[in-house]
Amino acid sequence: MLDRPGPPDRLERGAIGRRDRSLVALRRGKYSRPRIAGRRDHDVAFDATVRAAAGRAGRRAQPFAVSAEDLRRKVREHPVPLEVCFVVDNSYSLHADRLVEQVKGLVFRLLEDASARGDRVSVVAFKSGVPEAALVLRPTRSLRLAADSLTRIPLSGRTPLAGALELARRVVRQELQKRPNARPLVVCVTDGLPNVPLRRGGDPLADVLAEGRLIRRGRVGCVVVDAVSPERAGESCGPALADASGGLHLPITEVSPDVFLGVIRESA
Repeated sequence: MLDRPGPPDRLERGAIGRRDRSLVALRRGKYSRPRIAGRRDHDVAFDATVRAAAGRAGRRAQPFAVSAEDLRRKVREHPVPLEVCFVVDNSYSLHADRLVEQVKGLVFRLLEDASARGDRVSVVAFKSGVPEAALVLRPTRSLRLAADSLTRIPLSGRTPLAGALELARRVVRQELQKRPNARPLVVCVTDGLPNVPLRRGGDPLADVLAEGRLIRRGRVGCVVVDAVSPERAGESCGPALADASGGLHLPITEVSPDVFLGVIRESA
C-alpha cells in the first residue's frame, strides 16, 4: 500500500532507501534533471552544461567556451525509505461496531508490508482510562514489536483524535531530524468521531482539522481510513480531515487488507 507513485517528491534527500522515489543528493540513481552547480558539486551534467554555455555564447555573440556560470549538476532519483506513523482509533465506539479487530487487521497488514521493505513504523493510540493519546510503538523496523503493540492496545472510552494527530506529527518530525532522507506518512484509522479537544473548552472537530492543516503544512503525507459505521457515516470528520491534510480518504468497508495496502502505496 505504500508503493503507488503519488505527487512527485520535490525535496532532495540525503540518502537512499528501498521504497518510494525521491530526489537524492548522491551520485547514484537515475539522472532526472539538471540544476545549477555549486562550488562543491562534482556530478556534472555535461549535456545541460554545454547547452548553457552555447546559449550564453549565442546571446553575447562570443566564441563557445564553458565557464563556471554554465556548470550544471545532475539531480538523481532513487527509492527512499518511508517513515510511517499509524494513528489507531481504539475507542469503545469502534468496539461497539465490532470494527476494532478489522482495524487491527488492516494496520497489521500495513505494518507487515512496511517492515518487510525496511521502512520504520510507529503506532499512536488512545490511553485507557484517560482522554489522552500515547505512543504505543516507538519507530521501529521490527514486525514482532509492531505486532505485540497492536495486540496490547486497550480499549478507550474517549476519542482524543486531535491529540493523537498532534503526537503523530511530533513523532514524524523528530524521526525526520534523525533520518532526513525518509519520506513521512501518517495513516489515521478512525471512525472520525472526536470528542476530546486539545485544551479544555476547545472544539474537538476544529482541533482535528487544525492538526490536519499542520500535517499538510509540514509536507507529511496522510491517509485517513474511515471506520465509521454506515448509520453514522454523515457524522464522520474523515473526509474533512483528508481534505485539510491534503491526503486520501478511504472508507474501511470498501476494501480488503490487500486492496487497502495497494491504495496506501499509491499515496506515499
